[in-house]
Amino acid sequence: MRVILITTAALIFTACGGGGSSSPSQSTPTAPITSNPPVTSNPPGTGALGGTVTVNGEAFPLAWVETLGGWGFATTMPGGSWEWERISPGDWVVLIKMPPGVTCDAMRKSATVVSGQRTLVNFACLGEVKGSIVGIATHEFGTAASVRVTLTGPVNREAISNQDGFFAFENLPPGEYSMKWCTAVSASVRDGATAFVNLDCS
Repeated sequence: MRVILITTAALIFTACGGGGSSSPSQSTPTAPITSNPPVTSNPPGTGALGGTVTVNGEAFPLAWVETLGGWGFATTMPGGSWEWERISPGDWVVLIKMPPGVTCDAMRKSATVVSGQRTLVNFACLGEVKGSIVGIATHEFGTAASVRVTLTGPVNREAISNQDGFFAFENLPPGEYSMKWCTAVSASVRDGATAFVNLDCS
């Protein structure tokens, strides 16, 4: 039986060979959420396996997908989806790991890949996944070091830019925020995502 691991990680989508060879010791898999539309791009004898991770009904783009059997690894895309094509038919297990405070309909689901078909495994989660805002403060002479940036929104904070003008606000609950130095910019924080801003006072 092959095993796939999903956990929070980077923001890019990748697939390549490699992975651990050990299998986790967990309880018997729950029944999967599956659908089997035809796969037209795969070579004969292979199928596809994919799905979507949502938190509070919204796509979660920071889930890390990994086959512990050595097939490959990837992260969910901005739409919260992940998919592998050209995967060998057979029985697989999909695992998911989420941040503290988030619960899902299951932490592992089984899936059977059939040649010429796409098998879907979806995870629906609830909870609060905090995000962050990072940015650069600039003025007419370039980056602005040691300036005080104020954050207002669901929480209020202050940060001092470093020598490169960089500042960051981490562990923020989702919502709309405003940052101000000599000018103001706004940013929207989604579950588990990082927003990027530029405070330009030139």
